[in-house]
Order: sequence, then C-alpha cells, then structure tokens
Amino acid sequence: MLKPEEMTRVVVVGSIESLDATIECLYELGVLHLIDFTEQDEEFRIGQPLPTASDTSQKLLKLRSIIRSLEIEDHKPARAMHVHDIRSRMDQALVTLDLNTSSKADSRQKIQALVREKEGEIRALEPIVPFAIPVELFDGYDNLSSFVGICKTDPSAALTSKVAECEVFADARKSDVVVVAFVKSEGRTEASKILAEHGFQEIKLPKVKGDPDEIVVQLRKQIKELEADLARIEADLDAIRKQFADFIISSDEHLSIEILKAETPLRIATSANSFIIDGWAPSHRVDEIRTALDTMCCGLAFIETVSPEKSEETPVKLKNPKPVKPFEFFINLVSTPKYEEIDPTLVLFITFPLFFGFMIGDLGFGLSLVVLGAMIRWKFKSSPDLLKLGAIILAGGFMASVFGLFVFAEAFGVPFHPPVENPDEHSWEVIANIPIHPLLDKMRDSMEMIAISLVAGWIHLTVGFTFGFVNHYPHSKKHAVGKIAWLLVLFGLFAEMMVIAGDATQTSHFMNSTVLSPIPDVSADMIGIKVSMPALGLIVAGVLGIVVFEGAMALTEVVGVFTNLVSYARLAAMAIGKGAVAVAFNFMLFPMIFESGNIVVAILGVLALFVSQAFFVFFIGALSSGIQAIRLNYVEFFLKFFEGGGTEFSPLSYERKYSVITK
Repeated sequence: MLKPEEMTRVVVVGSIESLDATIECLYELGVLHLIDFTEQDEEFRIGQPLPTASDTSQKLLKLRSIIRSLEIEDHKPARAMHVHDIRSRMDQALVTLDLNTSSKADSRQKIQALVREKEGEIRALEPIVPFAIPVELFDGYDNLSSFVGICKTDPSAALTSKVAECEVFADARKSDVVVVAFVKSEGRTEASKILAEHGFQEIKLPKVKGDPDEIVVQLRKQIKELEADLARIEADLDAIRKQFADFIISSDEHLSIEILKAETPLRIATSANSFIIDGWAPSHRVDEIRTALDTMCCGLAFIETVSPEKSEETPVKLKNPKPVKPFEFFINLVSTPKYEEIDPTLVLFITFPLFFGFMIGDLGFGLSLVVLGAMIRWKFKSSPDLLKLGAIILAGGFMASVFGLFVFAEAFGVPFHPPVENPDEHSWEVIANIPIHPLLDKMRDSMEMIAISLVAGWIHLTVGFTFGFVNHYPHSKKHAVGKIAWLLVLFGLFAEMMVIAGDATQTSHFMNSTVLSPIPDVSADMIGIKVSMPALGLIVAGVLGIVVFEGAMALTEVVGVFTNLVSYARLAAMAIGKGAVAVAFNFMLFPMIFESGNIVVAILGVLALFVSQAFFVFFIGALSSGIQAIRLNYVEFFLKFFEGGGTEFSPLSYERKYSVITK
C-alpha cells in the first residue's frame, strides 16, 4: 500500500510473422508498459505500421468527417455494438453515408451561407427604407459623393450650413440617427470631417437595384424559402442520425483502437525476420503474459525478464485498496511518486477526512456533505475524476458527521443541549432530547482544540520525516540520518510546547503524563518561559546533526519546522471560526423564528437562516476547510519526504465503451 506495485523489466521477442498476434495479445492483456525504441542500427530499425493501417486510417478520416457533418460528436450510443457487426456493415455503410451525408452537409452549408448573406443585406437596407430612394441612386456618380450611415447625433444642420450644394436626409431612431447625404465632390472632405464629429459609421449597401422596402420584402421571402429547404435537409440528416448514429460512434471507437494497434510497430524494434518489444510489466502478471503469448502466437513469440540498468526509470502503478484509491486524485494533482518513493495516498486517506471533519465538526453539515458526495458519484459516473471527488467529499462529510455527533454534539451550528452556564441558549432540546453531550465546546474550549491540533501536527510531521528516512536510506544513508536529526528537533519543539502548556488542557496533561513522561522534569525559567532542559537538549542535538548530515545551509529551515508545527493550529482556528459564524447567524435569526409570534415572520426567518447558513457556513466553510486540509498535507507533510517526478504506468491497452468483442 505504501509502495507502488512491483515491476519487472521484460522483453518480448518473436518472429515477424507473429507481430500482429503479439500486438493483439498485449493490448488485450493491458499490462505491458512499452519503452519506445530509438537506437537504430544496421540490424534493427523502427518498425512499419501494420498492413491494415492505411485502409483503416482512410475509413476513420471519412467517418470523422461524417460525424462532423451530422454534428454527433457528443452522441452516446444506448448500447455497445459487436465488432463483428461493425466489420460486416462498415464498407456498405460508409458508401451510403458518404453519398447522402456529404451532399446534404454541403447543401446545408451553402444554404446557411446564403441566409447569412441575405440577412446581412437586410440589415444594411433596413435603415434606408424610410427614405424610399432606389438603391442604385446611392452610388455611381462622377461629380457627386454620397454618404450612407448612422450617426450618434444629427449632423443635418452642420452639413447644410458648412457644405455647399449638399442634400441631407435624416431619420432619428431611439439611440442614433440614420443619415444619407449627397455632396459635390469638392465638399467631400469637409462633409467627412463633420460626419466624423457626429460619430458617423458607414453602411455598406449591397449591389442591388430598386426600392429598398421592396428588396427587403423579397429578401425575407427568399430567406423563408431557403429556411424551408434547410429544414428539409435537417430532417433528412436527422433521419440519418437516428438510423446510423450508434453505428457511427461505435465504429469510430473500433477504428481508433485498430489504428492504435496498427501503429504500435512504430515504437518497437524490427528486423527482416524478428521483432523486439521492450517494456515493464507488473511482476505478478509476467507469467500471465507468457501463457497468453504461447496460446495466441503458437510459440512464435516469447517473453524474458531482464535486469534493468541503474539509469532506467521504473514506471509507477500505485497499489491501494478500493476505498483508498479515490485519494490518488490528490497525488495526481501534484506528481506521480518515484518508483522507490513511499506512496502517501494511505496517509491522505486517513488525515484529510480527519482534518476536514474536525474543522467542520457538525452533524447537519456533515450529512449534507455526505448527500452531496453521493449525488456527485451518482450523477457523474462517466467522469473518473468527479467520481473520486465525490468519494472524497463523502468521506469528509462522514467524518464531519462523526465529530459533530460524538465530539461537538451539534447540528447546523445548534448544540444538542444548552450549556450548563447558559441554560436559556437555543438548542435542539426544544425539538428532541438527543442523549449525547459534547466532549468539546468550540466556543469555550479553544485552548483544548489548539492543543489537539498541535498533537495532530506533531504526529503528522513525524510520519513525514519517517517517510523521508525510508526514502533516502537505500541510496543516501547520510541524508537518511539527517531526517533523524529533523525528528529530534521536531520532538524537542513539541515537548517544549507541552511543557509550557502544562496542565492547562487535558490534552497537554495527557501527553505530559504518558508519551512525554520518560523525559526528566528538569526545567529553567528563561524570560518568564518555562524551558525544558531535555527538550532543549534534543533541539540542540538535532541542529548539530542537521549541520553534519545536511550542511550548514539547512539551518535556515529549522525555524520552518516550528512554523510547520504551529501551522496545524489552523485546524482549531477553522473549527472555531466556522462555529462562530454559525452561532452569529443563529443568534440574529433565532429570536425572529421563536419569539416573533408571527408565523410569516417565523417562516421568513427560517428561510433566511437556511440561505445564510447554506452559503456562508456550508459552502464557504466546507471549501475553506477542504483547502486547509489538503494544504497541511501538501505544504507541511509532503515537503518532508516527497519528491515526485515519477513516470506513470501506461500499458498498451484500450477501453471499449460502445463496441464489444467476444474472445
């Protein structure tokens, strides 16, 4: 679980006659991570695509063109089609579809272009309809210039007063003015200047003749006729979609898989008589590959295990139980672990819901998150990432419910029972007597919650440094010992914090009397602070170890360990802050609900409480808690051991959704 799946370096060798069958076998198994062949020599060269590649590529290109023409890119067949049926129908269906679809799609495109063109002409002609001037009279003069356009303000007065021999027509609309002006050629410059001052925008008139109103009527009639033709074409295309859409999408998937297999020789070494496929496979499945090759290739291809070179990077396939797998989502957001690194997914599976649940700590909001997570998993089954996210939200909501029920004893920011010191405080006791009392009160036990957060931080960081020791030990024992030095510093800092806290909280009292009890109680008062001499000794010993094994520059990070540990206090801060916001809304709205004596006001108060809590507490609180929970893992925890940069295991494989093949 903490280590990825064990991999073995393998080489598949065989006769060139068995290459097709070997590729088919390896794709069916889906367990060989191929290493691309690049070092060509006189004997071995990069292979050529399988003979079927060219014909399959042409069919796939034609099919994709049909998909675009029919606009069925997002179509999902109701059921998968058998590969045998696809192959038997392929040639005839492609001929039929190509003849019908291509011509109709071309006609549709031409009609759509014509409609757009005529609509543009209408938009250009409509502004000049009120002037009833034939369109051909707006242009074609030797000594006369015409201006047709739209101005922000009416330029008629300025044109007639400043431009000699000028005739102006204007039609005021809601927000602008349509202007038509005819001027002598020598007055063109002055007219252009005046029009520009009034925000003139020219209208390009189409090359037509006649009254603009009649032309517009005729154009609209033509558009209706074109749209009728377009509707008939769309109906024909829709009939083709209904008849062939499932077949087309299933065929597209099948042909894509065939191309994938046919082009695989471009990644392997081949000679005139043989081939070599180099790669990695999970160790426990090597025998499975051997058996499958013997069966499918009739002894013409076989597999051998080889010792990898030190410079070769082993691909990584994370190995986690099914409940833990969704949390690989967080790992993939950062980087794939290296093969020799510890996989932190299991720790994330434990810590993220715990941290998140502690910060939310509310039965009502926790159950709401459970419902949200379940809905995401139900509604987005086709999206692997959303499925994982739904599972993460569900796990976080479950832990928030557990904390809310058994630790904080509250739901939607309302306690199950009023506190002893304030029995008049609103609680669920008015509705039901839930026989659970809080172990912690967010608003009154802040010191206790901070102490719990620091203990969680110490455990979390200790695990991080321990992982760092395990990661470094095989190849750098010096750096591995350096992680022990960091552990000493961390333990010393934590011990000192607990000594300072003393018996102020139950948590610090418990830690001092159990985990830290072997440490001698030798302390000194320094500037009013109780300093534990053994804890100080651990810090000094750790710092000296860091200098020896990590180098003097590493001393700059010692303060970072302290800030990392203190950073976990954000768990308490977020929990208290979320609780305070909920209490604030409840305090403002509960009197309106319970004390108004008016049913309408009470209902409005309930709605206001629901909306405010849903947004500020549920949405904002859950989002910020999720960010802080993952931040503590990414920043404080991962930096102690995680490097990443590994190569993800990517085997020769394919996924069939809309096509099936019977072995």
